[in-house]
Amino acid sequence: MKIEELVSLTNGLSVPCDGYTLVCDRARVIPRTDDAVDVKFLIAGTDYVPSIRLRRDDIAQATSTEVARIVRHVARNAAGAAPHFHS
Repeated sequence: MKIEELVSLTNGLSVPCDGYTLVCDRARVIPRTDDAVDVKFLIAGTDYVPSIRLRRDDIAQATSTEVARIVRHVARNAAGAAPHFHS
């Protein structure tokens, strides 16, 4: 996967969470070091803006399915801290 594809993969990504469907929006990729980038995104309808630091080499070797799984995991964890997302 290419770093340039991270925003289009993340924006609009649906995340099932405790009977709700969360949607990732407004993704940004921020270079942090020569070997890593941060991906920040808004969980639509909330004030949550999770951030993920990914190594460039890991992104290059990953499929879009693998990266989507990571983004979903981070979004679920961020939303899991909110009382209204608990069953």
